[in-house]
Amino acid sequence: MTEEESGLDELMRLSRQFTRQQEDNNRAERQREAQGKKVKGVLQGLKDLNVSMAVSQLTSVAAPETIRRVDALRTKENTEDLRKLISTMADDLERQLGALKAGQDTAPLVNTMRTINILLDLYFSFH
Repeated sequence: MTEEESGLDELMRLSRQFTRQQEDNNRAERQREAQGKKVKGVLQGLKDLNVSMAVSQLTSVAAPETIRRVDALRTKENTEDLRKLISTMADDLERQLGALKAGQDTAPLVNTMRTINILLDLYFSFH
């Protein structure tokens, strides 16, 4: 066998080895992608469950608009809308408590506070 044939054999061996490594890397990447999709699906399922539970709890204390906004969180990527909703409600509650006069009905304020508590639980379940 000549040096030229020996060099060609070595190049062919290295080429096959490189091809096998590329195939292994591609297979590992596909597995990582598949696992990532599964994890994402599980996380979305948990998010949907948390939103469903919150909506169920809110039906007895929250306004329909609040329930609609919370239910819409199923399709949102982040929690910014929920944070804004909580902040707005807390600010409104503080303002209403400041304007409260003796003997006034406090049931709506209690419901607002319960709503905020449910929303905070939901918010923290996402983090």
